[in-house]
Parts: sequence; C-alpha cells; structure tokens
Amino acid sequence: MSHFYYKDEEGIKPYHFVPMAKDPARTRPTRVTDVKKLKKEKGLIAVPSVTTVLNILDKPALVNWKVDKHLEQAYENEVNKRHGEYCDEYIKRIKAITREEMDKAPKAGTDIHKVLEDHLFSDVIAGVAEVELDIIDNIESDLNLNGIDKDDIEREKYILDDVYGYAGCADLIVNGKFDNWVIDYKSKQTADKFKVGKMAYPEHSRQLAAYGVHCFGENNFRAANIFICLETGDIDFHEHSMESIENGWLDFKDCLSIYKRNVYNSIGE
Repeated sequence: MSHFYYKDEEGIKPYHFVPMAKDPARTRPTRVTDVKKLKKEKGLIAVPSVTTVLNILDKPALVNWKVDKHLEQAYENEVNKRHGEYCDEYIKRIKAITREEMDKAPKAGTDIHKVLEDHLFSDVIAGVAEVELDIIDNIESDLNLNGIDKDDIEREKYILDDVYGYAGCADLIVNGKFDNWVIDYKSKQTADKFKVGKMAYPEHSRQLAAYGVHCFGENNFRAANIFICLETGDIDFHEHSMESIENGWLDFKDCLSIYKRNVYNSIGE
C-alpha cells in the first residue's frame, strides 16, 4: 500500500486514503492517479512517503514472514480441502484468512505508537496496560541513558522534503543540546521474535537517514531504532553507525530515483 503526503497553508497532511467513488463513506488506499487528480483539481503536489519509496526493494525477511503466514494457515485449514472445496476456492480463502492474520501485526504496532504518543513522559496513565507501562518506563530510561532530554523531543513529526520530493512521519526528532537524534519505533509481537542486537536491517538505516537528512542535514545527527517486545515490555535501543546512515542515505536516493522514473514520473503530466 502506498502512502503520500502533501502540504497546504495549514501544514503537512497525510494523504493515505481517499473515499471510494461508489461508497464515499468507505475509503481505499491512495493511488498515483489520485495524486495526479489532487494536483489538477487543487494545485497540491503530494509526494511519496519514505517507506513507499523503499518498498521498491525486495525485503527477504518480510517475504519469508508472509510465506510462513500463508503456510501456517494452509496447514491449519488443510482438513477443509477434503470437504468438497475446489483448489482455487481453497487458495482464495487461505489468502483472505492470512491477510486478516497479517493485519494484526501492523495494528499492534499502530496501537503501541498511539500509547507512546499519549503517555511517554506523561503522568497520565489511565487505561494503560501493565506491559505498556513497562515499555514506557524502559524507553524513558534508555533515552535518559543516551543523554536525551524530554524537553528536546518532537513526537510524531511530519516531514516533507521539497528538494528531493519525499515525506513521512518520524516518531522522535531530538533537537538536543549536544546531539541531534532521529528515532523510530519498531515492534515485535512475541518474545520469540525479539532478538536483542539482531533486529536491525539496512532498510531501517535508510528510513532514518531520509528523516535525519531532511531535519538536520547530512552527517549532523545520530539515529536509532527502539525495538519493542509487545509481549514482555522489553526494548532494545539500537543506534546505527554513521557509516550505515551514510550508506542508507545513498541507498534511499537511489530508490527515490528509481521510484520516480518508474512510478511517479507521470504525475507531472
């Protein structure tokens, strides 16, 4: 699914979904054709999100996860194939069931993002589960250990780069007294998927590089992912090396060029 952002007189706004033509009460993901329509009708230029740009690259770990999910559902539903269901019907149903299962992971990540946005560095904890309190405490502790003052933090910050033509939403932007930081949360649903020191991939440094260069310029910030275990409340604060961020920025620019040539170039027509 592609995400876009645009900027008007009120500021930067997400443009992830649009009303369905036959049922405006429902929405569907935004397409490049919608972006062209937005420019033609309102004169607003929407640009792709950082993650949308990076999606042009293959992600073997993600592909393997999707394959595993489909195989899990096929295994659990194997008995139904012997009850008169044709192969194509069986495949279609397994895909539908698997989509529902895979949607749980992004929703869980969205939910913890919302909790952190509302309650990180806050005394208001009504309705917060015990494991979420542990996550909040652990994040606050690690931020302090890395010399990050809560007063220097901007949370859920939209960015839109007019020069390169990309946008996104950074979880934590730190205009620090000594160091600038760009930090992004990544969640794991279960403890068996949470492996300290082994969860960072090049795609993470590419995403952080795109946010950081826009906010602070090249080689003028530090970057980290905070990996969160939703089952136990444990976290892993992983700072990326400067070399990985520099390489990530080069990779991102290459991806952006490919994306614009192959997907986005017709918007200006």
